Amino acid sequence: MLWIIIIATILVLVGIAYLRGKCDGFIAGYNTSSRRKQRQYDIKRLRLIVACFHFAMAALFFLYLMKNADLAATIHLSCVAILAVAMVVLANTWAKK
Repeated sequence: MLWIIIIATILVLVGIAYLRGKCDGFIAGYNTSSRRKQRQYDIKRLRLIVACFHFAMAALFFLYLMKNADLAATIHLSCVAILAVAMVVLANTWAKK
């Protein structure tokens, strides 16, 4: 139970760091692309998308505090898949200039 709280706290702290602009180098794909390619994206929107993903993941970890671990795992995995697809779509549409 303690590990759930620790992981969720770390995810929230990393999300806050993204919002403050401290973790741009950790955004996969953005950090390895050329400066020309990076200029095609609105970094503030990209930070917001990644931070919201981290906040949602932190919230999903609290599902494991439920008594039914199998149900929590099923919900968690389903939501992670949906969130990952939504994050990719938003990053390539809403975050583009």
